[in-house]
Amino acid sequence: MSTINDYDYQKDESLSDTWKYRFAFFEKNGYPGFWRPTPAWKQAFKQMKFGEKVTVNQNFYAFFFGCIYLFILGLWKKALTSIGLNILGLLVAALIGFPFLSFIVPMLIMMRTNVWYHEYKVKGIQTWGL
Repeated sequence: MSTINDYDYQKDESLSDTWKYRFAFFEKNGYPGFWRPTPAWKQAFKQMKFGEKVTVNQNFYAFFFGCIYLFILGLWKKALTSIGLNILGLLVAALIGFPFLSFIVPMLIMMRTNVWYHEYKVKGIQTWGL
């Protein structure tokens, strides 16, 4: 695990304005917690318009393309972990007869990809954990 101290995402031309907007929000307000967001994040999130909330909190490319999108972003550890979790989720959903449960992992990926990419690009952190 390494850290990037001199990386300035605002000057990175390879990042779209959407990513820069997300990163700026995370830098100012912190991350949404996995179980519960911090009070500062929650307060800032409440003041946003609906479209801004969707932009910061969800990534539809990650929902529809999942592991492939994570590989494209360079989050290969997360992609491999999510492949395993997807397979496990599909097996459990098939065994208990609730196929809609197979959407849980893609929804998790959709809601966490922005945070994971911020950790990877700005902080230089990439772990195996989801």
